[in-house]
Amino acid sequence: MSKLSEVQRTETDSFLVNPNLGHPIFLSIDQDLELEQFQTHLLFVSQIDDLKRFEKNLRNKIKLVPILEYKWKLRRLFEQGKKEFEFKKKEEKGFWSRFNRKKTKEKEELTLLQKLIDFEKRFVKLTPRAFRGDELSPLILSVKPVLITEISNSNYIKNEYCCPQDYLIKYHAFGTPNQLYNQFYDVVIEFTLTEEILEFLKKRDFLMFDILHEKEGSNKRINYHSIVISKKDWSDFTFVHATDIHIAERNDRIYGAIKKWTELFQMKSENEIAESAKKEIRVNFDEYDEIGELEIDEDGYDPLTPQDPLKKRLVNPNNQFRKFIKLMNKKVLQDELDFIAITGDLVDFTLLSKLPKDVGKYLEFSYDHSNWKIFKEIILNLPQKKRAGMIKGEELLCPVFTIPGNHDYRPFHYDLRWAGMYRKIGLRLEEALALNDKLLAIPISAITKTKKALRAYFSEINPSLDYSLKLGKNNFVFLNSGSDSWKNLRDMLTGHPSVTGLKDRQILYLENLINNKIQDGENTFLFVHGPPINPRKKIGFFKRLRSSLTRKIIYKIDEFKETLLNKLGVAPSKARIDGKFNVKYGTISTNWEKLICFCKDFCVLTLSGHTHTLKEFRLGDPKGNVSKVFSAPPFSLKKLENPAAIYYDLYSDIHTKPEDIEKYGPYVVQTPALGLGGYRNPKLVGAYREVKVHEGKLASFKIKFIHK
Repeated sequence: MSKLSEVQRTETDSFLVNPNLGHPIFLSIDQDLELEQFQTHLLFVSQIDDLKRFEKNLRNKIKLVPILEYKWKLRRLFEQGKKEFEFKKKEEKGFWSRFNRKKTKEKEELTLLQKLIDFEKRFVKLTPRAFRGDELSPLILSVKPVLITEISNSNYIKNEYCCPQDYLIKYHAFGTPNQLYNQFYDVVIEFTLTEEILEFLKKRDFLMFDILHEKEGSNKRINYHSIVISKKDWSDFTFVHATDIHIAERNDRIYGAIKKWTELFQMKSENEIAESAKKEIRVNFDEYDEIGELEIDEDGYDPLTPQDPLKKRLVNPNNQFRKFIKLMNKKVLQDELDFIAITGDLVDFTLLSKLPKDVGKYLEFSYDHSNWKIFKEIILNLPQKKRAGMIKGEELLCPVFTIPGNHDYRPFHYDLRWAGMYRKIGLRLEEALALNDKLLAIPISAITKTKKALRAYFSEINPSLDYSLKLGKNNFVFLNSGSDSWKNLRDMLTGHPSVTGLKDRQILYLENLINNKIQDGENTFLFVHGPPINPRKKIGFFKRLRSSLTRKIIYKIDEFKETLLNKLGVAPSKARIDGKFNVKYGTISTNWEKLICFCKDFCVLTLSGHTHTLKEFRLGDPKGNVSKVFSAPPFSLKKLENPAAIYYDLYSDIHTKPEDIEKYGPYVVQTPALGLGGYRNPKLVGAYREVKVHEGKLASFKIKFIHK
């Protein structure tokens, strides 16, 4: 069965809300595959307010479509061919059959051996490719209406997939302002696995399903990759953390636009370009105290060398994501990956930078006119307009969980010249100028934010902003850290914006998890976009002056690595960075101290992004020596108590054994961006973090790169 067509939006009676692409539901199956029948809950939203009419309208309209893979199919067909060949040999009887068999036996064996060798060579080189198996028709066991439930309500954590939120109605995630979808239904379905699916699960650890909701005529709603059948007992598993993808349709247009520009206009000599660009880079970077001088990598390659060809210099976040998917698919085929968690900045901005003719639909934040469509098309490898510089993609073959970041709230694109953004993607200044005719941005609109920007995200990717799931004795908590915060103006003006942080209802949600879901001895992983901890690069001026007077001239964060200070004989209590550095720089604006408490007391690992840098911290008991930090200057000079002792180092490299990780944790880490580099090190791009749990213990959380 070919891949199902994309969602067609028409005036229909209902939509399948949850589970969806970025919030799949996991169902467990035993290793012996004895359990063949499953039940699960689906959340629908409808215009129909009559229960019986809704149920009748839904009957025989739901299909589950298994996502299989061609390598498995080919291997299966080949093995079946071998069995048939062996069977035919056994069937041969009689004198002449044995006589002919003896004469041709050697030849046939050599031919079969050669076929096996040829098949293995071709098989290894085959690109992973998904295909859809035969549809399953589940039974509808029950249907009941459900009310909007705040995440602060203790009932929310009982079945988070079927607890609708008010923003789905407020921002018209389903339908339009003229189409009122406000009646939610919890639908319980039952389905039985086919022989084909069971055969697949004998070879693979999990299997994903699309949920197909058939509508009138040929219309259909497809929630891709939404149900997962897994054989894991969740004592040994691996997941990958990625962040700051920054997908945008314009990323695929940049290469072609600049190539066309270079053909129309004669450029300066390469030497002049090199000298002027390097001079301009140094001058601009010196404006940022947080950035300082650029460093050339150990391999001698300067990531900002302007004489390199555009194809080598240009960092296209869309291509980075395509490369990442290919790498993850290889891990899936080797049973080395169970799921991916992406913590925000999924898109660079919401609306396409090229205005459509129908501006009205554009400003309604419709899916078809947003970068959410580009994000989804890359994950599913759906057909996209081919542009110069785009690489070939693959459909992601494993489940993915998502939460939004601050960029996901931004509706409009920005000028690549601002704050030297063009350097992050490897462009020269004159090349960034060449893009302005088509990608010119208005400064005021580019820094606006709105929750409406998430409208298509709610309907097509993930309807849940805050949610959790439990797999075995592992809790995975996903929190929305919000949009850009103007409350902390200092961080915004220095190019490291804070995010709005956690609302009181989110804190109540965490308390409900603590009281009802998180058990002693379990692992809890927290995923959030804005980092709970982020120190400035240097200590403040007055602290720096005091250090110089006392001849303690260590004032850079990298000089406060815990292992370095231990070698210098510094006492562990003096190795703390809190109290010396502002650890709340460009982080969570509200309820910061409560989040730190949750990370310290209940989590083994907190994973974040936002800064595009690699930073790792461990938390300890302050033992009465509590440091303080300003809440949000200049608007609030209130000081917050820091409930944890904070230490800094590259702990993912230092602590490599489960017993050491358990002894010295918990950890709060930042993973560098997958899509874009940082100001200080633009080559720190294409990163992800591989997290492994072995025998129920966190065993590793190392950083890796797609290009290494």
